[in-house]
Amino acid sequence: MGLYVSITLLAALTVTGDGDGSSDVLAIVWGTTIGLALAHWFAFDLALRLVSPGHHGHELREELAVEMAGAFFVAFVATAAVLVVPEHLERQAVRLVTAALIGLAVFAEAQTFGATRWQAVRKGAVALLLASIVAGAKHALTY
Repeated sequence: MGLYVSITLLAALTVTGDGDGSSDVLAIVWGTTIGLALAHWFAFDLALRLVSPGHHGHELREELAVEMAGAFFVAFVATAAVLVVPEHLERQAVRLVTAALIGLAVFAEAQTFGATRWQAVRKGAVALLLASIVAGAKHALTY
């Protein structure tokens, strides 16, 4: 979920161009995060009930709690970036942070699934590079 929020925030901040400042960036960060979290919660719960009717309370709550933690971690890191950089650099800082989080998520997942540290670093670096290229291309195309 953190990866999904990072990708969506990167895209949202790229397509919206340069706005009016902190409140604009924070509204995008938190609106996107909360909206995606609620949509995911609803879809996850509905899909589970449709595919496997019955009581899944504990498993569902546990899975969703972990996913929501990932989503809100991204929003908190993005918010911290907004708070520490000058106003004219906020969007770029959040774009950089979300691209970095994509790279870190890929690194962590690669290691979880048995990649060596070097393989995980390469995969994370490729994901970071691709995320940055996509964001840069979208930004260039909107101007």
